[in-house]
Amino acid sequence: MKVIVLGSLGNLGQELTRVLRERRHEVIALDRADLDVTDAAALTNRLLAEAPQLIVNASAWNDVDGAEDPAKRPFAFRLNADAPTTMALAAKEIGAGFVHFSTDYVFDGSSAAGYAENDEPKPLSAYGQSKYLGERSIAGVGGRYFICRTSKLFGPPGQSPASKPSFLATMLRLAKTKPELAIVDEEVGCPTYTADLAEAVVALAEDSASAPGIYHLVNDGPGVTWYGFAEEIFGLLGIKTPRRPVSAAAFPRAAQVPKSAVLRNTKTLPLRPRPEALRSFFAEHPELL
Repeated sequence: MKVIVLGSLGNLGQELTRVLRERRHEVIALDRADLDVTDAAALTNRLLAEAPQLIVNASAWNDVDGAEDPAKRPFAFRLNADAPTTMALAAKEIGAGFVHFSTDYVFDGSSAAGYAENDEPKPLSAYGQSKYLGERSIAGVGGRYFICRTSKLFGPPGQSPASKPSFLATMLRLAKTKPELAIVDEEVGCPTYTADLAEAVVALAEDSASAPGIYHLVNDGPGVTWYGFAEEIFGLLGIKTPRRPVSAAAFPRAAQVPKSAVLRNTKTLPLRPRPEALRSFFAEHPELL
């Protein structure tokens, strides 16, 4: 299968590219230097000219707080809503499948039971609104689309200059340099290993029986706060750096984020348990420890 991966040097894009190539697909890997996805004409022309059987969009604006800046917000919407709509239109025109990634931040965090794929989004932030608008636009275009919502990704660092360090990477760095860590004990979510997510997404797209629509893809396990996830990381590695839980007020931010947005996977098999995924990540990437 001929596949185009957009955002191929990012944290997730590099894993998708790796998995696709390991499965012997023909992959055209494109990042920001290769194609500006916010240029609708250039994006459309490239996709139609290449005529892939699958388009995978791993490009995104992921600066949640930055999107609250009125000067930056329009670009967040161009990247998270307008560009995916252009991709969906091109995919439908050439009969290609289309994979797009979304987020638990499309929910308001008021449901203690978590969120299934068909629950109604109510985003609190500009970032969440941009991602939800992208979802709605893709669904409106139709075709063989897969909107994959996920949460709090961790994995090897991306190769793109725009890639952000994951929370896990930040915790490992701070544990080596700080005498004590204060970690927010709020915002419950489902941390997910990029390698596991990539495997699941490729399998979903490869299966001709997969129904178009929204999928929740996160590592199996109870939701955790940032502090709870840090305790899982440090516990597995035996890191003894002192740490204490603090409220979100200790680290004020521009964006309002959901207090608890656990994604419930009701449409596919769950990804492996998070502790197992963490152990695999540490074993596969000892250079990052």
